Amino acid sequence: MNILNGKNHKIQREAFEEFINLDDGPGSVFTVFEMRDGKTGRIIQCTHNTTVLGGRIALLEEMFGLTRNKDQHLTINSSLGVPHSETDTVLNSATQKRHVGYFMVGDGASSTETPGKYYTAKNYETKLYHPLPFRVVPLATDLSSSEQEQYRLRKVLNINGVDYVAYYAKKFEPSSVILEYNSAQYKPIDSHTIPVDEADSSHPLRGGSVLAYITFSISIEEAELKEWFRITSNISKCAMSETGLVLAADLPNALDNNRSELAAAELFTKICSTSTSLSEDGSSRIITIRLFAK
Repeated sequence: MNILNGKNHKIQREAFEEFINLDDGPGSVFTVFEMRDGKTGRIIQCTHNTTVLGGRIALLEEMFGLTRNKDQHLTINSSLGVPHSETDTVLNSATQKRHVGYFMVGDGASSTETPGKYYTAKNYETKLYHPLPFRVVPLATDLSSSEQEQYRLRKVLNINGVDYVAYYAKKFEPSSVILEYNSAQYKPIDSHTIPVDEADSSHPLRGGSVLAYITFSISIEEAELKEWFRITSNISKCAMSETGLVLAADLPNALDNNRSELAAAELFTKICSTSTSLSEDGSSRIITIRLFAK
């Protein structure tokens, strides 16, 4: 099947298409990533994802109801320096659920020595190479409560003697599960599960497959990412070359005035690509994700 051009895989604007291939065992996730300019719709690049260590372990734990082994988890809370009062509790539990509801971006996959080259993600990795904050604002004029609601992984930074607040994760809302057969809605039917010879053309579902997937959009808004480069270097350097979906429990953090924050946050899947610039005023990205279970 041609993933990019097949009728069940039409991509609008900028898109990731995610496939979880359970035939290969828990943790096998494949993504086709087609990047488009948010305003013109022009295709910028295509690549694919890697399901990294935290995501692979979590799929096994969640599917089989296993108590997590804290020693097998390296959290973003630890690597980024955003501690959470509930991280250990979550990692020592078999019942405290985590879900993938936030994403991060970075610029560390692009080679600084060889233009156009990027480093591919490996399945043992646990973080982005160089995560970028979506927003960076002076601590004295922090984002409003409503603005903060869409962000997590909040960290106070001192840059050139000024205290800033940086937000490294952004929220998205996945859809409910969609079932389709040949682009039409499908409802499971007991009689469809019968022994079938590969040469048999009489099966009612012959010539196609039942797709099970969820779909959602993530976005890079006009104001996002640019503040970091204006403060630390130069807006001309604003670019992204890596994106990751984050698995976590969103809980009050007693270490930060009970502010809602991601506990036991881990990278679930990671996408590396050539660097794409976001330095122009008004530049943005809209990304449509279809995550398939095969």
